[in-house]
Amino acid sequence: MMRKQISILALLLSVLCSCETVIELDLPGHEPRLVVNSVINPDSAFVVDVSASQSAFSAGAHQPITNAMVQVYQAGQLVSSLQSIGNGKYTSDQKPQPLQHYTMQVSAAGFTTVDAATFVPASPIIRDLRAARVAPAADMYEETTAASFILADNPEQDNFYYIQAYTPDTTYEGKAYRRSVNMEFTAPFEEEFTMEDRYFFSDKLFNGKSVPLELHLQNLPANTTYVRVAHITPEYYHYVRTLEKQSYKDNFSTTPESVANNIKNGIGIFAGYHVVTLAVKVK
Repeated sequence: MMRKQISILALLLSVLCSCETVIELDLPGHEPRLVVNSVINPDSAFVVDVSASQSAFSAGAHQPITNAMVQVYQAGQLVSSLQSIGNGKYTSDQKPQPLQHYTMQVSAAGFTTVDAATFVPASPIIRDLRAARVAPAADMYEETTAASFILADNPEQDNFYYIQAYTPDTTYEGKAYRRSVNMEFTAPFEEEFTMEDRYFFSDKLFNGKSVPLELHLQNLPANTTYVRVAHITPEYYHYVRTLEKQSYKDNFSTTPESVANNIKNGIGIFAGYHVVTLAVKVK
């Protein structure tokens, strides 16, 4: 009886193993495209990063393109031919201007020429900045800072913003750097999503209105906290929103989403922003 059971078991294993089918897929080869990334603002010169796309099955680093021709146009007129500074980065000594529209064209041997368009938004309108001390919470030993101001939204268009905060600090080696300051929106709404230390939101709840913003800054009142309020283009907003969603790729409960792209015939982002920096300090 034991031999019979062993024979039956061996037969079942043989049948199960024989059910395995190997299917070879003939996947199309990857055709590299130009990857172009540039976010412009009126306080900095044009900077563009150019590299080559790679297959989803590749584990190597992206290859920078060092022989590209990068040109920026305003109203159809060439305003800047950017120069390579190495590692796929290109720059010029010219700065974008507020409320101006720009077109960028990038070409390189072996790649299809790409182009994209964006603009530099108007400066965000901020008024009535106030700051106050916040008493320590039950589990805290030090005071923090409350800041409030009025943000006046333009009623003629959909507007998008981000806010971030930092304070000057030094490392143990004595090197100066900007230390991010955590913040909480206490009124009238919460941020829609975040990326690193930037809090993004749109004007969908206050379109065309002057809205009071109240922030709780996790920094000592006597220390200066710099709050950066940025008016950003729609493509900047949607790029970061989809990039943030893609960062949850290991979460099986989240539906995958492609990252927004406004580079024609290529991949990447060409966007603009205009920032106002507020210095918050309580004496």
